[in-house]
Amino acid sequence: MKVVTDRQILEAVLTEVRGFGTRMDKFESRMDGFESRMDRMEERQKRFEEETRNNFADIKLHLENITDRNISILAENHLNLINKMDVSATWMNRIMINEVKMNALTDQVARLQAKSS
Repeated sequence: MKVVTDRQILEAVLTEVRGFGTRMDKFESRMDGFESRMDRMEERQKRFEEETRNNFADIKLHLENITDRNISILAENHLNLINKMDVSATWMNRIMINEVKMNALTDQVARLQAKSS
């Protein structure tokens, strides 16, 4: 049976503690790298959020200045077109009424001519 002395036990514990210390140093180094990456990611996220807010503001401004104005122009022109169509329809109705009257008069003249002949 092998006898282990207190010194050997302490040296083995010391070796393990030193190994643990080295692993902790590596772990801390990796954590620093992780924190650095997280900081960069948070910064990118902030920039993205700001760009998104700016893009939404630009879109809203475009809608207010351009699209709303274009809709107003289309609505005004639509009303003008409807009014012009009403005028055209009125004139077309008058023309058709005059054609009907003209046909009736032409028919009456033809009958009168037939009677007189």
